[in-house]
Amino acid sequence: MEVKYITIKNYQIKKPFTSFLPGIAGLFGRPLWTFYTNRGQLMMSFGFRDKNGAIQEFFPANTGYMYERINGFKTFIKIDNKFYSFFNEPKESQEMQIFKDRITIKEINDELKIEIKITYFTLPNESLSALARVVEIKNLGDSRKIELLDGLTQILPCGIDYGGYKAVSNLLQSWMDVDIEPDYAFYKLRGSTDDSALISEVVDGNFFISKMEGKNLTTVADIKMVYEHDTSFQIPHGFISGLNNLNNQVTVNQVPCAYSYYKGNLNKKLVINSVFGYASNKENILKLSNKMDKDYLNRKLVENENLVEDVLKELEVETNYPLFDAYLKQTLLDNLLRGGKPYPFNTKDGQMSYHLYSRKHGDPERDYNFFVLEPKYFSQGNGNYRDVLQNRRNDNFFYENVKDFNIKYFGNTIQPDGYNPLSIEGVKFTYKGSNQEYKSKLPQLFTPGEAVELLLSKGLSNEKAYLELREILSNSHYEYIINYGEGFWQDHFTYVLDLIENYLRIYPDKEKELLFDDKTYKFFQSPVKVKPRAEKSYLMPDGKIRQHEALWWVEGVDKWASHNGKPLEVNLASKLLTLILNKYSLLDSENLGIMYEADRPGWNDALNGLPGVFGSGIGEMIELLRLARYFDKVINSYKINQIKVLKPLVELINNLLKDNKFAARIEAVELYRSKLDNLELESLDMKVIKEVIRMILNDLEKSLEKALNLKSIIPTYLTYEITKYQILDKPANNYGQLIMPLEYQRSVVVPFLEAPARALKVISKEEAKQLYKKVKASDIYDGKLKMYKTSADLSSHSNDLGRIRMFTKGWLERESNFIHMNYKYLFGLLKAGLYEEYYEDIFDNFVCFMDPEVYGRSVLENSSFIATSNNPDPKNHGRGFVSRLSGTTAELLSMYTYMFLGEKPFIYENKELKMVLKPILHESLFKDGKVSFKFYETKINYFNKSGKSLYNEMPSDIEIIENKKKVKLKNNYLDDYWAKRIRNNDVLEINIYFQKS
Repeated sequence: MEVKYITIKNYQIKKPFTSFLPGIAGLFGRPLWTFYTNRGQLMMSFGFRDKNGAIQEFFPANTGYMYERINGFKTFIKIDNKFYSFFNEPKESQEMQIFKDRITIKEINDELKIEIKITYFTLPNESLSALARVVEIKNLGDSRKIELLDGLTQILPCGIDYGGYKAVSNLLQSWMDVDIEPDYAFYKLRGSTDDSALISEVVDGNFFISKMEGKNLTTVADIKMVYEHDTSFQIPHGFISGLNNLNNQVTVNQVPCAYSYYKGNLNKKLVINSVFGYASNKENILKLSNKMDKDYLNRKLVENENLVEDVLKELEVETNYPLFDAYLKQTLLDNLLRGGKPYPFNTKDGQMSYHLYSRKHGDPERDYNFFVLEPKYFSQGNGNYRDVLQNRRNDNFFYENVKDFNIKYFGNTIQPDGYNPLSIEGVKFTYKGSNQEYKSKLPQLFTPGEAVELLLSKGLSNEKAYLELREILSNSHYEYIINYGEGFWQDHFTYVLDLIENYLRIYPDKEKELLFDDKTYKFFQSPVKVKPRAEKSYLMPDGKIRQHEALWWVEGVDKWASHNGKPLEVNLASKLLTLILNKYSLLDSENLGIMYEADRPGWNDALNGLPGVFGSGIGEMIELLRLARYFDKVINSYKINQIKVLKPLVELINNLLKDNKFAARIEAVELYRSKLDNLELESLDMKVIKEVIRMILNDLEKSLEKALNLKSIIPTYLTYEITKYQILDKPANNYGQLIMPLEYQRSVVVPFLEAPARALKVISKEEAKQLYKKVKASDIYDGKLKMYKTSADLSSHSNDLGRIRMFTKGWLERESNFIHMNYKYLFGLLKAGLYEEYYEDIFDNFVCFMDPEVYGRSVLENSSFIATSNNPDPKNHGRGFVSRLSGTTAELLSMYTYMFLGEKPFIYENKELKMVLKPILHESLFKDGKVSFKFYETKINYFNKSGKSLYNEMPSDIEIIENKKKVKLKNNYLDDYWAKRIRNNDVLEINIYFQKS
């Protein structure tokens, strides 16, 4: 039976957590961000765009748990001469239901014979951003009189800055006002709040509409009238004694409320339909109010549910574990909320993918991130490089139109120095058609949402605006919106090969075209450069030698590396060669790890001290080896005589071939970087490329062997002490005296899970099995919880490692089950062929199989980390913290594709494409011998009569179901004809039979 929601009974006494509604408003809707908790009436905060657009004040989780009861939603009733506040205190009769698209709570009061149900969801496909709240009051007794007050205790007027409100909220009350109209209440500021000579009028605002049976309810905005002297907002003395003066509400000089008031009969049922949101003008609010008949929100609830289901239609799976099936679907939702859902458009540059609904992960438990949920039609958001790239890793397995778009996007971000920018802000367009109105009215760089705004303002319907939008975009060029951000993380390059590999799992016949034939890859340029060693190595006043201030700003840098005003363009092979050479040059003095030489560490951000102590990453070296192995294979698979490369790269190659020892390598790469200002291209013979790649590959294979033998478990991180140096004749600064390091002494950081997770992809199956046993026998494994931690005990290390050392054990990145890395390790087991070990572990480590009472939140939703049994608070052991949006989703979806489609579902041999399905499925996943799932629009049914696990087994028989007829194939694979039809989304259903003995 399909699992559509999770129920939490008596939810208010359970472990507190936060989560959010998806914020998907459809192509013609404006999204709203919403955060909820399992306390009171759930809603902790909501608003439009970002924290500066809060309608209900944004709080970090620790304070939000408290303030939800104070300034959140409330329902007061008076009935049978009794006053009652629903959900004010925990009750056994209360329950919470979490759907993908909405949340509900229920409470039954047996004494008053009343049942109440409250549902929240965001309004889809409307011209304004809004939260819907439906309150159903069911009478379990006789008909009687009732008086009720329901709504939001504090609602912020539009235009209040998040930081400003935290600092001077008392002052800001002076600008606040409410226009109580017959159909709505409009919460606004009377003017701009800046201390400036330029004064602007405020025309936009937040609003509140509340109706019963399609008729307006009375709005109460005067919070003092409701609570009188109770400034804690706990007891509504005014309501209890009687709201008899509602025509004389005070709506100024206080933070208002948004309550609706009803006094009348309670027969079988009362339903309050309320909407809270933001609008750019009053006209749009009035239009919405006029549409709100008694069934409007019911229709919108169904529309919203269908919208979210449609967004997830690409993943349908049915196994013996309904929770697992639902978990996969929820994971796809959370994955696209960070990476976006690709939507195809034809442009003057060809077909591209516009990623809808994405946003940077930020929420009450991630209060440090400034998220943006663009409140526009065809909404897209911002994100960080690593996050967006990883969450798009599996796009090719769900969306047939993506093709190589993501590879092109992120391939273009590779800089001449091998680094990449941080801030990924989507795509914009430049109109190049002949329509003069569009030329004059569209911004120079516009989004589809901005184009739709223009079209709708002309009176076009949504349908006609959509068709005209496609016409506009077909006459437009698209541009990647990318910005430097802050610093260079060394692990970022490691995820590019993941995109390439997944693309080639679907399109193995397109490899030459991808790597060599497309010569339109550009080089992004950040406005910063990495300093040479002599300008970032310091003898500090305390006698320590540290690496600091590794970057300098450069003025006037073009976004794309250019020659004579034209961006330089090469093929992907050239970009990968640039990447390999730069990263190889940064191997540390013992050829073990890639140096963190640019102010930032690798994947584990909390090791922010590593660059300062000359740290390096073995995990990145492993990934460089993986990339070099692939590149070596591909350049020897095709007859390519030469490729265009950056001219300084030729000199770098020649210098490395002359001398590849540490000092020479560093000198060579520093010389290379010094010549990146005035670039041009040069042809490079493939013989030279093969020679340097063989040399690099030989070095890296030795590096891996050395690293595997350093300790019992391959280390992830190394630090180096400078034992010999030269003091430079340069003036000292705040950090100390600049020096030139000459000799290094290595120290090994205790084992982390990251290097084993990455190593599993490059070592033999037997080596992988031995590594697996060592990890499980080590302190990395939490035997009590049967989970993997980020690392062994860090107590032996100083705070020089970074903030990770200052965190509590079993918390955040320190020695906890950081689920993303845990799943990365599990995925490594699957790729290494350790199938039994993999399945043994996932039943303890996949969130959906955990005890919800221990996990402390919906077991369909991932969290960032789980507190492990080394944490000093036993109540937190096994509990998940920080909700949903993380790289965990990418790892789980990758595992899903391997489990159900196998390692290489498509192969290309002798110029023939084949689809060869060899799933990796445990026997327990089969329900009555059957498992079903979708690949694009094709439903694939596996029939396993043996009752045994299928680990890389070839099928015995294949049937195509077409026109309600079964066509049995003569082969146990799908030949070129069928493989291409399936890949082109042209087959509805396949039956695949396994006769394992």
